[in-house]
Amino acid sequence: MTPELAYSYLFRTVCLFLLLYAAVGICRAVRGPELCDRVLGVNMVSSSVLVSILTLTAALSEPYLADVALIYAAVSLVSVVTLNKVYVKKDRGGAK
Repeated sequence: MTPELAYSYLFRTVCLFLLLYAAVGICRAVRGPELCDRVLGVNMVSSSVLVSILTLTAALSEPYLADVALIYAAVSLVSVVTLNKVYVKKDRGGAK
């Protein structure tokens, strides 16, 4: 087996597991009984997408995809923090 073929199998396996991980995150976001479960599910999906982009960076040897992943991570962080602030204020009964 050549190293290129081994890496091809490795990248396919990693992408398959990341797809499964994202599916579990979507199920958690949809079915979560509480708000924190839903936020964690959304965070799981965004983490899975981030790692998928980084895996594609290594598989395709395209370094610009790492920059895309960094921007995606920043947007994901801002969205999760914003969701938490909005829903924590709503849960406590309004802004102080």
